[in-house]
Amino acid sequence: MTGQDLMAGMHCRNIAFLDSAFQLREVSVGFAKQFDCRPADLVGTDFTCMFGPDHEMVLLGLCLSLQRTGDGVFREHLVVRRGRVRQVLGVVVRAVQGGFVASAHPSARPHAGFTLSAANARILERVAEGRTADQIAADLDIGEQSARNRIAAVLAQFGETSQSSALSKAYAWGVLDPSVWPPRVVPARSCPSPSVWTKAG
Repeated sequence: MTGQDLMAGMHCRNIAFLDSAFQLREVSVGFAKQFDCRPADLVGTDFTCMFGPDHEMVLLGLCLSLQRTGDGVFREHLVVRRGRVRQVLGVVVRAVQGGFVASAHPSARPHAGFTLSAANARILERVAEGRTADQIAADLDIGEQSARNRIAAVLAQFGETSQSSALSKAYAWGVLDPSVWPPRVVPARSCPSPSVWTKAG
């Protein structure tokens, strides 16, 4: 089956056809919607660069591996940023005659690729301890309004406005260590620096 065969009727699916240089040549409306674009805006885009520099080399390596074998498939969970909003997409790329077919759908694992700065980790730990914004402000030597803003920013990273909901996600996603008190953010083994926590997909 060729990529063109798979692209027939693509208007109702979230797929795109990539040529042998990994450039998007045909893009469905559903695929483009995952990136808040029109299909024409994505045609000619290098697929390996669509998810930012953090994923570019990994995607390039996976695509080159598919290209060498001429057969196969790979799946990844990748983060797409739209301004301050972050969404994790499940991406599948399959080698077909004449190129590749890629699909992108909202991931069932929204926490894949989750990151938390050291400053936000300190805020999360104090929220998990049950500290108020006043107490957090005093602990971190910042203003009360700054503490409130930073708490709201941390909650937003979990897609929540409620502290209890954000804490539930933090424990469920493995961000907070459930075996220690006071609560602590789990350090990432693969973290490039001690200032950032990264949850592996």
